[in-house]
Amino acid sequence: MFSLRDYQQDLVSKTFAAWNGGIRKVLLQLSTGGGKTIIFAAVASKMTAQSDGVLVVAHREELILQAAEKLAAVTKLQPGIIKAGYKPNDSLIQVASIQTLSRRETYPKAQLVIIDEAHHSSANSYRKLLDAYPEALILGLTATPRREDGYGLRDVFDHLISSISTKELIALGHLTDYKLIAGFKYSRHKVPQKRDFTRKELEEVASDYKPFEVLKQWQNFCAGQKTVIFAVNVKHSQDITQAFCANGITCEHLDGETSNTERKEILDRFRSGQTQVISNCAILTEGFDCPDSSAAVIARPTSSVTLWLQMIGRVLRPAPGKEYATILDMTDNWYRLGRPCDNRKWSLDPVSCDPDTQGTRCCPHCHHVFKPMPALIRTKEYFNCQKAEFVIQYEADCPNCAKSFKWVLEESSAIENDGEAVIVADSDIEFKEVPPEVRPSLLTSVIEAKKRKFRNQEKKLIFYSATIRSWFLNCPEVNLTELIYATELLDCPPQTFESSIESLVYKIRNAQEWTDVTKIMSNRPDHVKKVIWSRLSHEEKDRFKIMKVNYEKEMNEIQEWLTEENLVLVAEYLSACQDVEMISSLCQIYKKPVIQAAIDRISDDKRYQINQWITQLYKVS
Repeated sequence: MFSLRDYQQDLVSKTFAAWNGGIRKVLLQLSTGGGKTIIFAAVASKMTAQSDGVLVVAHREELILQAAEKLAAVTKLQPGIIKAGYKPNDSLIQVASIQTLSRRETYPKAQLVIIDEAHHSSANSYRKLLDAYPEALILGLTATPRREDGYGLRDVFDHLISSISTKELIALGHLTDYKLIAGFKYSRHKVPQKRDFTRKELEEVASDYKPFEVLKQWQNFCAGQKTVIFAVNVKHSQDITQAFCANGITCEHLDGETSNTERKEILDRFRSGQTQVISNCAILTEGFDCPDSSAAVIARPTSSVTLWLQMIGRVLRPAPGKEYATILDMTDNWYRLGRPCDNRKWSLDPVSCDPDTQGTRCCPHCHHVFKPMPALIRTKEYFNCQKAEFVIQYEADCPNCAKSFKWVLEESSAIENDGEAVIVADSDIEFKEVPPEVRPSLLTSVIEAKKRKFRNQEKKLIFYSATIRSWFLNCPEVNLTELIYATELLDCPPQTFESSIESLVYKIRNAQEWTDVTKIMSNRPDHVKKVIWSRLSHEEKDRFKIMKVNYEKEMNEIQEWLTEENLVLVAEYLSACQDVEMISSLCQIYKKPVIQAAIDRISDDKRYQINQWITQLYKVS
């Protein structure tokens, strides 16, 4: 007997509710390790209970066998497997390889089609599959409903249902907590924007993640842990394996050329503990479960959020005695793509890819940039009278607006893009744990300062200290942990933390009105407010208390003037002013909050001059 967790049951209920409401093609999003297989097994069980056929489709053998095992346990039916090397049967449930279905072009009868790892479903093989089931219910499941080629999933699925976040799953104990160890040095290599690295680009950056450096950092942060390493390419993975073995650490390598039998034996040894470390190239990102593996070493850069989350998701499953997982990111993926528990808003809509990527096209109707899939490009040959030659005209439908457009290929020079970001560097990388309270999205100016090169140590320290003070003053969301972290990251002395706090205290001390205080402090975290308040003298605290009371009293007195009708009237008076003296007269009649609120109702061309006059008055007073 199996039971679903509350959020899993919620996804099952919402799926059937969508189908009952006439929505045929549903996509479920749930973080890696959240139990997608048990969810679609529960859905399949309900369908087979009423004698409806179910087809489950996946793209890797591990996913196929995992799905078949879970389906058999839940439905009490032995699924058939449609894949080379497996004997077919006539079960109500069939689990199939998408490659086999596409090659054979014969599809079993089914009232429900389930697509595992459905972020792949924009590919032509999946489109042909869905075309073969025009009446069937469709259920896709993925942790990351996004493609990096500019195609969304909107034309494949009708509705997206997102479940609870990774952060919530960790809090509930369904995923393990983690420590993120990150590198902080940047090199000459550029990171592609809105697409992933090509094979050639990965070969070029492989030297940045030398096998001995991977070993060294593993020994520093992951020693003794069961570890999965993600390498740049096959040779890189093999070299890493060799480096580990040479140091007496049991380590094995996997890649796409490893036979199914050998792959199974290697994974079995890893699961049993005979092998401590497994290094791979593009194999263990999906469909691999080993809950007691407690460390992931990311020794390859990526620009794909999907790939990044799939890699680190391999070690987030809980296991007895496992307090947390260690994620050692030797690249700057974490900074560019975010932490595992960051709040991400998923959508079926396409996201434009890098316009400099070879083969991309920009839709002339909506300006969406995407890389047309070869199978979706229509071609036609025509005669160019001007050039007196035959030319091939290409046509494709934009995945964003669905309008078609045409183009002709012409020779053109490559465009250099010097403004691209750079990736983490080589053997002198600085590694530092990133606390859970630190948000990469807020560290932009600090990271940019870290990238700068200085010949003079004193000038560097002055620049770093000024950067942190300015960052803390101008970014009200920053918490104290982030301030400490930034100070340590830039190797600033402890005084930098104190001077940053004092800079904010100084700004508060010089506030003349309560509105200035709230503007400076209202969005600050509570613990920052407490620290700032503790630095004030009793006299200063009393002054601010009086300031607040007077402000609230004043606001109560002028409430009648803050109606829309009265504010429009004051705005008309302000607009009629011809000089600062006239503004001064109005300011003596109306309270400052009324004047400030009325200014927002003045036309743009007049507002600038009014604000200048009012600023001039305040300076004089």
